[in-house]
Amino acid sequence: MIWAAVSLYSASPIITRNAPITASSYVGIFGNQAHLTVQMLFPTNDAIFQDDNSPIHSARSIQSWFEEHEVALQHFPWPTQSPDLNIIESLWSVLVG
Repeated sequence: MIWAAVSLYSASPIITRNAPITASSYVGIFGNQAHLTVQMLFPTNDAIFQDDNSPIHSARSIQSWFEEHEVALQHFPWPTQSPDLNIIESLWSVLVG
C-alpha cells in the first residue's frame, strides 16, 4: 500500500506499508505519520481529509480518531455510490513508467 497527500502548496512524503491494513493499523498510520504530515502541509489547521467507504475507513476506531482530531483535520465523508474522484487515477501511467 502506498499513501500520500497533496495540497495546493506541496505534497507529502510517501508512506508505504507491506502488511495488510486493519482498522487498528489505519489508526496507527494516522496517529504516527499522517497527522504529522497534515500538520506540516496545513499549519493553519484547514486540512480536509477524504477517504472512501471501505470498512477500514468507516470503523468505529478511526471515526473516533477523526472526532478527537477534528480541530486540526476535518473529515469529509465520501458520498454513497459516488464516482471515483481519486486524483491518483490520472497519475498511474507516470508511476508505472
